[in-house]
Amino acid sequence: MEMIRQKIKSLIYAGIGLVLCVLLCGGMSMTAQAEERTDDGFYYEENKDGGITITGYTGDETELVIPGEIDGKGVTSIGDSAFRDCSSLTSIKIPAGVTSIGDFAFEYCYGLTSIEIPAGVTSIGESAFEHCSGLTSIEISAGVTSIGESAFEECYGLTSIEIPAGVTSIGESAFEECHGLTSIEIPAGVTSIGNRAFYNCNGLTSITVDSKNKYYDSRDNCNAIIETGSNTLIRGCKSSKIPAGVTSIGNRAFYNCSGLTSIEIPAGVTSIGVSAFEECESLTSIEIPAGVTSIGHDAFGACLDLVIACYKDSYAYNYAIDNNIPVKLLEVETPGDASGDDKPTPNPTTPSNPKNDDTQQKPKAVPAKKGTTLTVSSKKLKVKVTSSSKKNPTVTVTKITDKKAKKLTIPASVKVKGVTYKVTGIADKAFKNNKKLTTVTIGSNVNKIGKEAFSGCSALKKVTIGKNVTSIGNKAFYKCTKLASVTIPAKVTTIGDSAFAGCKNLKKITVTAGKLQKINKNAFKGIKKNAAITVKGKKQAKTALKKKLKKSSIGYVKTWKLK
Repeated sequence: MEMIRQKIKSLIYAGIGLVLCVLLCGGMSMTAQAEERTDDGFYYEENKDGGITITGYTGDETELVIPGEIDGKGVTSIGDSAFRDCSSLTSIKIPAGVTSIGDFAFEYCYGLTSIEIPAGVTSIGESAFEHCSGLTSIEISAGVTSIGESAFEECYGLTSIEIPAGVTSIGESAFEECHGLTSIEIPAGVTSIGNRAFYNCNGLTSITVDSKNKYYDSRDNCNAIIETGSNTLIRGCKSSKIPAGVTSIGNRAFYNCSGLTSIEIPAGVTSIGVSAFEECESLTSIEIPAGVTSIGHDAFGACLDLVIACYKDSYAYNYAIDNNIPVKLLEVETPGDASGDDKPTPNPTTPSNPKNDDTQQKPKAVPAKKGTTLTVSSKKLKVKVTSSSKKNPTVTVTKITDKKAKKLTIPASVKVKGVTYKVTGIADKAFKNNKKLTTVTIGSNVNKIGKEAFSGCSALKKVTIGKNVTSIGNKAFYKCTKLASVTIPAKVTTIGDSAFAGCKNLKKITVTAGKLQKINKNAFKGIKKNAAITVKGKKQAKTALKKKLKKSSIGYVKTWKLK
């Protein structure tokens, strides 16, 4: 009886083993078939419906034609990140059968100058063409109904785009930083426009909304986009007029409209949003009605010559004083005298030259509020206040204003409106994708280099990192392809993920052991195999640091020097 039981158990175990084997083998077979590669470098997957999704590309074509069929099956979609970082591509032809373009599909394709989206495509994914800075024109098919978040963000070269009539939604930041765009027309069917959709499109001169649109309008030929239901102006340009009936000026509505010299705010406006007129450098005067009861931070940031015309003790008056902005006091209108004779009353909408008026209030030189953006004209930099302490005010560098500059020096301090600020940081993405900079010197007070601060600075050959820097952010110098050498100062404690990844010509690295505790994954991935890495410091610390460096994806480097 016992023998029979044992045989039954053996058979059961054998059966279970066979089932597991079949399942595992089947799983492995499915995995193996999940992604395949064609002879010309296309990676692909078969969809459940029998169509093909392109998932990647490793070929070397610059003028690429994506096949309409693979193994007799139609290509129906471009997958997420399929052509991401294919920076050598100059043109792409997408087959007619494609219906969707995935998230990040062509992100960082810097060399791409033109692309035609076929009629069957109905959706363009998140960041699909983000950072395609060479793209000058794109034809979006009539079938597209949605443009994803950041779909064309930082397509600096894009000069025109026609949004098809079938589009119902334009995602957040969809066309952000498209400086070359001069005109926008919003079709009748658009029901949703995301925040920052046209943020910093500072080349715009013409904005219109189809008169049949029920959600947005450009009433009275105002040259702006107004959200109809809330009467909020969400995007204007240097030639806009704010029509009567508007009650709110939205966040970043006129951000960086550098050609805007003056604009009239109607009496019905009650709120002005965050950064609404920030970096409108030519704006010298603006009258704010007494009915305004809310003004967002940085609403007039970096408007260095601005004088606000307003009423004594109004919300605008207090805002101006608090933010170190000169004011021009308006007189309250009074009725005629008791005899009934009408006498002219001061017109608050037409103040005389406010800069020469005795009623102008000039505040004392005090640090600007934390978060305020300032322009340092002498250094051609934009900075943001990080501390408004009277004893030790500080700023972070956010931008360079000279787009042709080849050399950049981040100073130890800057002086704005009589106040000296220490420069203690470089903001995230501050100089990202700047193709002009060749030399960068970072000042002695800087302690932090932000994420992607110099990412994609493809002309950068030399960088001097300040002695007090303690943190180098993720992708801080990612794909600085001409950078040949770098010295990491002794006080650096952290080097972020992919901080110097893709610096394919980086052949000399000098690091001091001691305080450097964290070297994130892929920090130096992709540098030259014949690079020389010098580690300075005490013997034990040098050896430990060498091990950390090798683990950060550069174990293949052969030349190591311990000094």
